[in-house]
Amino acid sequence: MIWHPDEVETHYEQPANAFCYFRKTFGLSGQPDAARVLLFADSRYMLYVNGNYVGRGPCRSDPREQYVDEWDITAHLRRGKNVIAVLALYYGYGTGQSISRIPALAVEAAIALPGQEPIYVHSDAGWKCLTADAWLRSAPRINGCQGPMEIVDMSLVPGNWTAADYEDKAWVQAKGRGTRLSPFWNWVVRDIPLLEEEEIHAAGIINTGVATELPLPPERLHHQIHAEQPVLQEAFACAQALEGDYTVPASLPGQASVVTFDFGEMAAGYLQLEVTGSEGDILDVVYAEELWEGRALLNMNNNRPIDRYILAEGRHVLEPAFAWRAFRYAQLRVRNHRGPVIFHRVGMRMRRYPLEHTASLQCSDKRLAGIWDISAHTLRLCMQDGFLDSASREQQQWMGDGRWQAVINHYYSGDSRLHRKLLRQVGQSQDWTGMTKARYPDGHHNYPPIPSFCLAWICSFRDYVQYTGDTGLLQEWWPQLLLAIRWFTAYENEHGLLENVPYWPFIDWGDGARNTTLDVNRGGIVTALNLQYLEGLQTMDEFAARMNERDAQQLFAAKGARLKAGVAAWLWNGEEGAYVDCRVDGALSGTISEPANALALLHLHGPDDERVPRIFRRVFSGRAGGAPVVGGSPYFMLVIGRALSRIGRTGRALELIMSRYGAMLDAGSTTTWERWSVFHRQADGTIAYSSASHAWGASPIVFVFEGIFGLRPLAPGFRRFELAPAPCGLEQIGAALPTPHGEIRMALRQVGVGRYALELAIPEGCSGMLYGQTLAAGAQTIIIEEQADGFRRLP
Repeated sequence: MIWHPDEVETHYEQPANAFCYFRKTFGLSGQPDAARVLLFADSRYMLYVNGNYVGRGPCRSDPREQYVDEWDITAHLRRGKNVIAVLALYYGYGTGQSISRIPALAVEAAIALPGQEPIYVHSDAGWKCLTADAWLRSAPRINGCQGPMEIVDMSLVPGNWTAADYEDKAWVQAKGRGTRLSPFWNWVVRDIPLLEEEEIHAAGIINTGVATELPLPPERLHHQIHAEQPVLQEAFACAQALEGDYTVPASLPGQASVVTFDFGEMAAGYLQLEVTGSEGDILDVVYAEELWEGRALLNMNNNRPIDRYILAEGRHVLEPAFAWRAFRYAQLRVRNHRGPVIFHRVGMRMRRYPLEHTASLQCSDKRLAGIWDISAHTLRLCMQDGFLDSASREQQQWMGDGRWQAVINHYYSGDSRLHRKLLRQVGQSQDWTGMTKARYPDGHHNYPPIPSFCLAWICSFRDYVQYTGDTGLLQEWWPQLLLAIRWFTAYENEHGLLENVPYWPFIDWGDGARNTTLDVNRGGIVTALNLQYLEGLQTMDEFAARMNERDAQQLFAAKGARLKAGVAAWLWNGEEGAYVDCRVDGALSGTISEPANALALLHLHGPDDERVPRIFRRVFSGRAGGAPVVGGSPYFMLVIGRALSRIGRTGRALELIMSRYGAMLDAGSTTTWERWSVFHRQADGTIAYSSASHAWGASPIVFVFEGIFGLRPLAPGFRRFELAPAPCGLEQIGAALPTPHGEIRMALRQVGVGRYALELAIPEGCSGMLYGQTLAAGAQTIIIEEQADGFRRLP
């Protein structure tokens, strides 16, 4: 491992935002047959070979199992002089994606020449390095989850430094770091694929305007941008197409020009600008998922990503080096008092996790098709080097979010590698008591844990086994799962109910920021948490049977039965006909919510239980009187959809999806949101906002398969499956499900009143079940008809 010699011996005072260039030149006697490079940096790197951009990294990981990236550089090497060049950044602090250790770069290239022994190029004292002073080291952080804004002075960037013929005599020798006391001792080649990248172009300009400048030191750039509220002079109904160059005239003294570029839909990646300007011109970029009255709204609590470029004279190609952003709009403040700035190109280097096959939908209902599209798009945005909560704001791997994203993706692509990584990495966060962190890898120490997310970790193993059939991960982590479930037993009361559980009692946001929320913050006995604990006990019961641990199986079965009885006895409000949110000091809560009662329908009662119709009528029908019911947020819609389908109310689930997600379509969104609104006005008149790209709300994908087609896997990878269609009055709907055995295609087409043609194409090696009858591989059409107790197959 190497770094700049001035910053290697920093055991006590770590450098912050240490940007550094590295180069290694070497000769080759011929054209290689193959060449690969292993690479790691704490904290970020950007790799070039002979002036060609190769890629960025590393993949998020726990330093105790440190991932290294492997790049194929064969096509970039040549006979004669070559160079491997790296721009690296050491944060000096932890973020929501990285755990800071020491400034370090590790490189190993293996190059195969015809008829020769492999040539190895290692990171050692033979490398040259230079501090990258173009990047402002005192730049502020975006927020606690992310690294710094990139504030770059282009006049200080060494020209052509990535080329083999660049003269680096003035650079210093890199200094090696000893491995004896290294925090990195277990190197693992990343077990997920490298992210795919694609260059895209902005759709056009959505508005222009001016802002009164309020200069502040660059360390307070966010405060300056926040204070400089732009006044929009011209707004376009749709993006004004970029045709050729776009010129921003010189701005007046004390003013900055504002230009908002629209990419047409949200994307994740690195903004690319090709511009010509004068020395000292400044471009401040504010990235936004959605605009509020045409503005990229900022507040002081939830910072939007911001970057700054200070131009040199002439033409530039600008792109953030390390920080990827997710945005639809790039709103620029152009501070160009000396002359015009000309934009030759506005684009993005888009990045996302590569998927070989994805599910598809064809539907006569355009609104449902639109909801599918924004769900799928958001899932892809939040699939990066982990399942991320939001592509823009935090970019963290939260367990609660990740559990549902993993389930959604098992239907959408069948690729299980991010799910496996999620389970392993959250498991690596477990402390000695058994509690896991709510998100991991994470180095910014945003405590406390969320007990419900620890239960989600346990239950997500069940999802993983169900969809993949891989029990190896369960066997590996079985002792840690026992430790996790054991943590909860310390808070069981005399009735077997969890009571006064510590830490963050998060269950769900509820309806939205302006509406009522769940009553889960007063301690006592929280209904939803107890029902999630019940699912955890049921999961551990199944696992114990699988592991042939009979004593544990009996224990978990007994605990589960006692807990079911306790919830039914102590948290049911007979007058309301529903479960309340909590019981505190012996008194039932006055709040009734969808999340608590959806969990009860899934884990506590069978479909024929006498309480089920009462719960549906009071909580989910939309017609019952009484106090308002607290709805679930997009996070809980997968649970709500499953619960309603389980009790034969799939149509009502579809109504809720069409109404709630339809509002996102009506707002022109291309993604699913964290809550049911993005912006809302607070009591003091200020506008607050939440994430507009949250894949925890992409559950309509699952609903199409599980709800409308009644699809349920009977064997891993859908090798055997069951169908119980509920067309919900749709005229026509078809979907394709990718599986390891091929694509399962299914369609429902109305052919009469209450009568549908079910068209199936089942790949070889798979079989289905429909109303107790086996369906063999191949194409077939079956007529089904609605009867009093549901749909049935006609002879």
